[in-house]
Amino acid sequence: MIALYLVIAFVVGYFIGNINFARIFYRMFAHKDITEVGSKNPGATNVLRTRGIGEAMLTILFEAIKSGGPALGGYYLFEHFFAGFGNIAFFLIGLAIVIGHCFPVFYKFKGGKGVACTFGIFVFHPMFWWGALIVFACGFISYIFIRYAFIVNLIAMISLAIYGTVYFVLTEPYQHFIPLLVIIWVNIALLFFTHRGNLKRFFNGNENKIEFRKYLKFKKKNKNAEHVSVSEVGSTQPAVSVESANEEVKESDEGKSV
Repeated sequence: MIALYLVIAFVVGYFIGNINFARIFYRMFAHKDITEVGSKNPGATNVLRTRGIGEAMLTILFEAIKSGGPALGGYYLFEHFFAGFGNIAFFLIGLAIVIGHCFPVFYKFKGGKGVACTFGIFVFHPMFWWGALIVFACGFISYIFIRYAFIVNLIAMISLAIYGTVYFVLTEPYQHFIPLLVIIWVNIALLFFTHRGNLKRFFNGNENKIEFRKYLKFKKKNKNAEHVSVSEVGSTQPAVSVESANEEVKESDEGKSV
């Protein structure tokens, strides 16, 4: 009976994963299809490259909620009816959502790479949320120095998986932590699979870099540009008015001399 409910939860999670907020927000704000711009990948990194840090962070937030929220609901539901199976339900639903995100049936199995969804799984877990936030903060800083986004993403997710592995080995009974570890590391293996193109380009020396610092300075530069343009307009208008005034004085003087 428990296995049947877990299968149902997995299927529901898969269809939830088909919702892609990178596509939604790009259509909403840019009025374009994200799969036709940049790297053409419907994920937060492509949003960052083409739309900036604000919309990228918004995408990450909603993708994290998309995966973590249903997983947390499944956790409490299974703990209530099947005590001890909450963690298995949590990570199984999370994995299903990641699979649905990466291979959505509604988008012809062309989806994102699953990093934001995987992060959401850990940040919504009752015991891992603080560790996930620390990893996120460290990863955010690392973007400034490591210009390969996928490397930072994979290292961050591996760190959370190791943390989860140690925690469950120490706290869960044998019959529970084995399936938990399988689910967690299948998720990580899936991330490596979706990043296989990045890995190949990296080892061939063709992977695109992200100058993350320029995105942090983007708004500041825009404000400076606006300030310069306003000051330029302000400085040219008096010059025009002075010249016109001189013309009028000259004409009046000529009229008096005649």
